[in-house]
Parts: sequence; structure tokens; C-alpha cells
Amino acid sequence: MKKGIIIIFILMALVAVAGCTSQSNEEKNKRFTGDNITFEYPADWVIANSQANDTIVAVADPKSVNPQTGYAQTLVVIQKREGDLYQMYNRNYAILFNNSSYQRISEGNITLGSFQALENTYFVTEGDVKKKQMAIWIQRGEEVYVILCSALASEFDKEKANFDIIIDSFNFV
Repeated sequence: MKKGIIIIFILMALVAVAGCTSQSNEEKNKRFTGDNITFEYPADWVIANSQANDTIVAVADPKSVNPQTGYAQTLVVIQKREGDLYQMYNRNYAILFNNSSYQRISEGNITLGSFQALENTYFVTEGDVKKKQMAIWIQRGEEVYVILCSALASEFDKEKANFDIIIDSFNFV
């Protein structure tokens, strides 16, 4: 009987300690809210400057900055444009994949929250640097949002969990 009570107390202590040490996603991640969107991103990432047109925000892993260029190589850029999703998507990739620097890996339809979206994943080679990019295109009213995840091809799969934090928490406000 005493042995059973001791085991129960030990289990209760373990549960109490485990409960005290767990962290919620909100404590581990930062949150961006602006321009009618909100999403979480990794706590060790930063808001970055983007040279891409129509950028709402860019977030990047500061550890991925290329010392020669000064640019992060692991980043997510979110853009907004007015227009029709399918026309913009088709026109964009007709131009990109006409360039030998771009090589399609996959494309398809996905659901992001309650929105149907298009996803396109591809390699892009810039000089001797090979990147893997995944773009998610979403139509909301008259506006098209693009979530572009980019990393070195050799690092992309390792960064997928960080990209998923952003994609899975992306929402309109």
C-alpha cells in the first residue's frame, strides 16, 4: 500500500514538473499583424527588408545571411497584388519556367484555413547558388496574396518546420 502511494506521489510530481516546463507556441514564436494579415514566425527570426514588389512583410533567419551579399538565404516573403489568381499565377510561371534558371518540382491545390490556394515548388539557380522555393497563392476578394518560402536547396527540408509555422498560422484579419 505504501509503495502504491509513493508511486502515485512520484507520478504526480512528474506531471507537475512537466506541466510547469511546457511552453505554448505563442511563447516560442513571434507574431506579425498588419495589412489585414497575421501569422506566427520563429522566435529567432527577424523582420527583413525585401526588394520584391508588392511586399507586405518579409521574415528571415538572420543566421542564414550570406556574408558576401548581406542577404538572408532562408526567408519568407508575403506579397499582395490586385487581380485574378489564375491569370496572375499562370502568367508568372509561364515567364519563370521559360527561363532555364527555374525548374519546377511540383504544383497543386491546397487548403489554407478556409481558402483554396495554389502551391508551386521549384528550384532556382542564381550563379552558383541553388535555391528551393515554395509559393502559395491565395485569392481573397480582389486581392491575391503570395507566401514565398525560400532557402538554399540543401537546407530547404531542414527549414520546412519553420516555414510550416508561418503557413499554418497565416490568417486574414
